[in-house]
Amino acid sequence: MITKLLFIGHRGTRANSDENTIEAFKKALEFGANYVEFDVRKTKDERVVIIHDSTLDRTTNGSGLIKNLDYNEVLKYGTKNHKYKIPLLSDTLEGLMGRIKFMIEIKEDDLKDIILNLVKKFNLLDDCIFSGRNLAVLEYIKSAYPYSKTCYNITKGLGLRISDFLKLGKLKKLKFKPDMISLRSNLVNVEFIEICHTNNIKSLAWDFISYRDPLSIIKPMINMGIDGILFDDHRNIVKIKRWLEKT
Repeated sequence: MITKLLFIGHRGTRANSDENTIEAFKKALEFGANYVEFDVRKTKDERVVIIHDSTLDRTTNGSGLIKNLDYNEVLKYGTKNHKYKIPLLSDTLEGLMGRIKFMIEIKEDDLKDIILNLVKKFNLLDDCIFSGRNLAVLEYIKSAYPYSKTCYNITKGLGLRISDFLKLGKLKKLKFKPDMISLRSNLVNVEFIEICHTNNIKSLAWDFISYRDPLSIIKPMINMGIDGILFDDHRNIVKIKRWLEKT
């Protein structure tokens, strides 16, 4: 049985709940995730909120750019399906600390110090992975806190393309090595996983929501040696754990 696999709830869960909400995080926790992944942005009054898009439009019954709204304005709206409120990062960390760990996807570069200060405030550096698509931001975090954990979302990353990673990684000539690299599921292959491992980097896969049978994609990746899965459907966490118990 593979026991070190990271079971990560992608935006908590994107099935039978509303993504990036406390309720979604609790679903992932209930079904066995050891991390919840979520996205953070800053409001006009510099409150750090958990939401994927730069606007309210897709996921809530409101509209407008997050950066142009104060948090009290954001609170007027709820998520489209269940009318849940958009959570603050601080409330999420405080409410779930000790119960689950956190993967924080940094959507805006100027958030890095604010997020680090919040994480330090709750003494959660050991329980957080700092994720993002700007490699320079992750280098900054690693330089400031060498024992912090970083994850580079390389699929549309800024600073290192997947083709360059494969080339330089094979030669062990990477200038900066994040602790983890996440790649969109349809791009994951044995070469990517092996080059990650050659450089002591954990390999992660994300984006399974469009597959009719996500488990048929996830299981072969686990057999290839993937180190972590970002699950879009919390129910699949239990299914994979049961499958692993039988292997």
